[in-house]
Formats: sequence, C-alpha cells, structure tokens
Amino acid sequence: MICFLLNSSLPTDTLKYLQNLNENIDAVRRIVDVSNSTIANEISAVNIMLVAFTIVFGIVGVFLGFYISWLQRKISKMSDNIEEKEQTIKALAKAVEETENKIQSDISGLYAKLREEETIALLKRLEEEPLDISNLSKLLLARPIGKEGYPILKSAYLNLLNNNKEQGAGESDFSGYERSYLLLFFQHYMYQSLMDDDIREDLRKDFYTGCQCAFKRDIIRSTKDLCQVLSKSSMHFEKKSILVDYLKAINQSAFRNLQELKEIFQNEINDKSLLVDAIDQCTSDKVYLEMFGVEAPKNSDEGNNDDKEKEVTK
Repeated sequence: MICFLLNSSLPTDTLKYLQNLNENIDAVRRIVDVSNSTIANEISAVNIMLVAFTIVFGIVGVFLGFYISWLQRKISKMSDNIEEKEQTIKALAKAVEETENKIQSDISGLYAKLREEETIALLKRLEEEPLDISNLSKLLLARPIGKEGYPILKSAYLNLLNNNKEQGAGESDFSGYERSYLLLFFQHYMYQSLMDDDIREDLRKDFYTGCQCAFKRDIIRSTKDLCQVLSKSSMHFEKKSILVDYLKAINQSAFRNLQELKEIFQNEINDKSLLVDAIDQCTSDKVYLEMFGVEAPKNSDEGNNDDKEKEVTK
C-alpha cells in the first residue's frame, strides 16, 4: 500500500529509476548467487581433487616406502656381501702369505704334504685300475703311506681279486699283481693286514717275498707290527701258525741273524710260550732258526730243545 502510495506520489522518472535500481539489485543478487554457486562448486571440486591427490599420494607413499625398504635391505645385503668378500679376501691373502712363508721356511714340510696328497691320488688310481700296480708299486714302496691309505689299498686289492674271478684267469696270470699288493701290505700295513680277516691269510702265504724284498728298517717295523698283533688277547686266529711261517721266512732271508729282530721277538711278544712253541714247530719241520741258536743236528738232536729254550728266554 505504501509502495502504491509512493508510486502514485512519485514522479514517473523517479519511479522508473527505482524500478531499474530494483532490477539491477536483482541482477546483482543473481550474479552473486551464481558466483557463490560457482565458487562452492569449485571449492567442492578442489576438495575432491585434494582427496584424490591425498589417496594417490598415500598409495604412492606406501609403494615408495616398500621400495625404499627393499632398497635398504638390498643395500644392507650388498654391504654384508662386501664385508664377507673382504673377509674372504683377507683370509686368502693370509693363506697366500702363510704358504709363501712356509715355502720359504719349511719347504720340506710342504713337500711332505704334497707327497701325501699325491700318494692318496695314486692309491685311488689303483682302486679304479688295479692292474696299474705294475707301474706304481715301486713308487709306493719307496715312500711312506699313512693309515688313511689302507682302506683304499685294500679296496684296490679286492677289486683285483674280483676281476680275476670274473675273467676266469689262472693264478699265474694275476700272481705278479697280487704279490705286488701283498708286498705293499707287508711293508706299510703289516699290523692292519694281520688284523684284517680279508687280507691275513693271503699275506701269510707271501711272507717269504716280503722278507726277501725288505730293507732292514722295513723288516724291523713289520716285525714289531706282527708282535703287536700276536700280543693281542682279543684276536682268536691261529697265532702260532702265523709266527711259524714268519720265522721260516726270516730264516731264509738276509736277516736270519739280525739281533734286533731276536730282541723284538723276545721282548714284544707277551706270551713267551708262543715263541717257544713256534721255534719247536720250526725245528720239527727241519727249519733250524739260526737267530735263536738252533742248529741242524749232526749225530743227534739230544739237548737241542733245552739249548733252544735257554736262548729264547735270555
């Protein structure tokens, strides 16, 4: 009503001005509303973008974290490997230095070690090719062989015997090879061979060859080993026959009067009656042991046994 009164009382120009003003205000209001809506939309879009970027950066951050952790572990492992390689290099350098010092200061010890390794290699060669003993026996007889070589030599010898059986060869065909092996057993492994049921009887049959081929040091060592075996109460094989065969072989060798052997028999066989019985058996078999003062009877053998027992127990 008031507006009507105002409209009625105002001039036409003024009224038109006011209407334009109202229209302008409405236009401004619409512009402001549109601007507010646009700004609100933009803010909403920015928020959505921020959320999206946050999610993306979060995912990238997780993967980046895993990647950095993987790189760290890899670098740590590489560092450990480098340290390990460094320790290995230091150890090798030390070994090289020690080897060089050993070469300079202990050439004989180094040669002995190399010879041991070569000896084992030769024995393994025999294990593969038992007949190669014809080429290697002299070389092996001329050098010491450690205890670790016995099972290898035994295996090679048994392989030779098996080959002999498989091929159906006569005894004479392989006797030379067998004798070469038994000579090695006699010289290097008398103790182990006599303790071994697979080797003992074969070695016993070839005592003669062993005694004929032995040097003084070899026969002394082998005799000590034999006496050590004969003194073992746990061994139940026929000891007397072993000793008898050995004494007969000695009596036919260059060592028939070697006093060191006599002392070994007398001092290192625990059962003295075993030695007496063995000498008696040799005498009964008409093998007169010069080492113990047993001589072949001229007219009568009366008193020989008494003299012999005195000689043994001196």
